Amino acid sequence: MEITSKSVSNYLIDINVLPTPSLILEGLVVLGFNPALNNLLKEDNKIEVGKSIVEQKLFKETQSLKEFLAILEQKSEIEDYPLYLWNGTPIFVTARTFQADGDTLTLLTLTRFALSENLPIEFVFGNVKYFKNVLDKFDFWIVIGDRNSKIVLCNQSFENFIGLPATQILGKDLESLFGPNELVRLQKETDEELFSGKKDQIHFHAQISDKEGKIHYLEVTKFLINFGGEKYVFSISIDTSELDYIRQLYEESSTLYRALIENAFDAIYLMKGRRYQYVNPRFCELTGYTFEELTSPDFDFEVLVSDESKRYLEERYRARLEGKEIPNQYELQLVHKSGKKVYVEVSTVSVGKPGEVVVMGIMRDITQRKQYEQQLKESEERLKELNFAKDKFFNIIAHDLRAPISGLISMTKMLIENSEILSPDEMKELLVDLLEFANQSYNLLENLLQWARTQTGTIPFNPEDTDLFEIALASKLLNEPNAKQKNIVISNNVPPQSFSFVDRNMITTIVRNLVSNAIKFTNPGGEIRINLIDKGDNFELSVSDTGVGMSKEQMDKLFKVGENVSTLGTSGEKGSGLGLILCKEFVEKNGGTIRVESELGKGTTFYVTLPKAKAFPNQ
Repeated sequence: MEITSKSVSNYLIDINVLPTPSLILEGLVVLGFNPALNNLLKEDNKIEVGKSIVEQKLFKETQSLKEFLAILEQKSEIEDYPLYLWNGTPIFVTARTFQADGDTLTLLTLTRFALSENLPIEFVFGNVKYFKNVLDKFDFWIVIGDRNSKIVLCNQSFENFIGLPATQILGKDLESLFGPNELVRLQKETDEELFSGKKDQIHFHAQISDKEGKIHYLEVTKFLINFGGEKYVFSISIDTSELDYIRQLYEESSTLYRALIENAFDAIYLMKGRRYQYVNPRFCELTGYTFEELTSPDFDFEVLVSDESKRYLEERYRARLEGKEIPNQYELQLVHKSGKKVYVEVSTVSVGKPGEVVVMGIMRDITQRKQYEQQLKESEERLKELNFAKDKFFNIIAHDLRAPISGLISMTKMLIENSEILSPDEMKELLVDLLEFANQSYNLLENLLQWARTQTGTIPFNPEDTDLFEIALASKLLNEPNAKQKNIVISNNVPPQSFSFVDRNMITTIVRNLVSNAIKFTNPGGEIRINLIDKGDNFELSVSDTGVGMSKEQMDKLFKVGENVSTLGTSGEKGSGLGLILCKEFVEKNGGTIRVESELGKGTTFYVTLPKAKAFPNQ
């Protein structure tokens, strides 16, 4: 691909060698893209060099795309931003700004495709020839084999060791190339373990002689990959006898290889024992320390690791020394030099000789992903709460609300059918019952409406300095008609000018419900007291009655949406149990607490703590 406006070869990164779909922007204008991206596109949405990315048909037009482009114009680095391709395929896009010949350019990379593993290799990496060109960049052996241990692809390093071109290697197994030896035996055994599913990844050491009889010590890593619906063994063999491990490989590699590591989006490090031998710039950014600090002999790597992750790393280190198999991918919580905690996903591979611990690792910042996971968890918990609320809502409608409405209908029908034969006293008695059913329905609907609004977050919350004496007095006056029917006395012992910083409507609902509840469960001739105690920074409001009381089992079920604790009052009054649930939510909304004390046959007291008014701190 030719780029007429500027030559990609003048830039720090030659995107044509990157295996992931990538393109270079100046501002929002496309300067070039690589074959991996080109292979994703169709004729009707080819990328046009020189045009803005906004005018291209690469991404699906969504609100997320608009937000991404807005961020891209302001930030020099964006990682794992979720977008959609034109065909609806979800992807993550990474952007990184760099300087080239005095110009500020942006490398855009499509990472972590949410694609099926059954897609052919040509779709992911362009074509087999291109894939092989990528593998040829590495100095260690890379061999891909099928279920029959036949080689389907190898890199130039392997060809050089064998002394044969790929055309004479492909289709053969290792035994036909080397004859029977330790490496061939181990390859066959490990292939069977991988294909049988006994292991996901295998590490082992072996030795082999070249054509001149020189012995080479190999460290081999093998795992399965999926292409076109088939499984293959991907094998990496590092000649530890010839290389000064990964550091020497890095120092002797090409400028291109160096540029790829130095400009990688992920943090890359080489660690020998407990010391860092090499870290790339991204590792320094991720931790906040300089290259010199990190590679210093005095640097303790444990300062990078949170207390939660230290124990796990120590266990991994001991297991590696003992030669045990350990997972090569895991998550850690790092501590940035500034003290900020960062979550990372780590992939490691052992590259040392037997008895040594030499590890190459790659870290990716997944802090944002962790935040998304936490938000999802919180959303799930909230959904469970709403489901409980929904069940309670329908239960009330199906049972508690049905009874008084049915009573209204029955009483009304009786009045209509018997109006001519009923005496005035009988008529009055029916009307009293009718009023009772109407009051029950109204009170239940009022609580139901208030509670439903709390669940959906639509009820307003307006705290202000509120006189609790006035609230108690209003609740007394409102409930006295019902109390007089049972000859119950309500006493308001709250001192005047007792100001609390609360929502007036919510506190009115709380006290009204508590007094109404007390009337319901107090025998005729009983007493209800509304008291207030000064507790320093708070008030403790209490509603006490001389009623039937509750058992411990009944008290444990109070204030819970999923529990049905409604019982008949002393005069057969009915309720839903919703009033106390509403009280608890309103009390907590106002920064207070609610509790209950009760004894069977002696009465019940509800205690509500409320904050004092800000304007009256010394009252």
